[in-house]
Amino acid sequence: MGIFSRLNTVIKSNLNALVDKAEDPEKLIGQTILDMRTEMKKAKREMVSTLGTAKRLDKEADELEEEAADWERKAVLALKAGDDDLAREALRHKAKASRRARQARTRASQAAASVEQMKDTLEKLEQKVEDLEVRKQSLASSVRRAREAPAGGAGGRFGSETFDELERMAGRIDELDAEVEAQSVLDEDEISRAELEARFARLERSRGDAGVEDELAALKAKLDG
Repeated sequence: MGIFSRLNTVIKSNLNALVDKAEDPEKLIGQTILDMRTEMKKAKREMVSTLGTAKRLDKEADELEEEAADWERKAVLALKAGDDDLAREALRHKAKASRRARQARTRASQAAASVEQMKDTLEKLEQKVEDLEVRKQSLASSVRRAREAPAGGAGGRFGSETFDELERMAGRIDELDAEVEAQSVLDEDEISRAELEARFARLERSRGDAGVEDELAALKAKLDG
């Protein structure tokens, strides 16, 4: 999620401008706030898009599960009609639909988890930006005092409340980036599970019709019972 890296670039770039004493501090802090809000809007659009993907995949999984159930009903009808070959073909289609449903459900779960992480992170950043907005004037005054103080004095570079505040914010965004990275590791675990399912699916296919035959026998036993 490069959005948080971009936010940090905004802060650090404007922090450097404050150190260079090239611009009015209040104007620069205001621009920092505007830049951060712009980047956060982009992140919210990305979040909405990811949420849409999760819902679409869930709907796709529902449809595929219904398709699998429909193929099983058709297999039962074929068995009742005494047509084992037609029942086998229906069960092959059921297996394919079931595999696709599991894959779609896994991807939907990954997308939903990503949305929750983005939402939590953006809420924390929103609080930071609102605090910066409220304290904009006092922070700008702090910058002016720091600029006017003798080099190395008590009011100098590292005594500035604003420098410290922006550096803390940058550090916090680094922490949020780490949290997002941790979530991506969890997502990789989900992907690993998806790959595991895919391996089992390949194993099932490699067994030829053995799985279909087992299900066919189970359905026959169910009907006989």
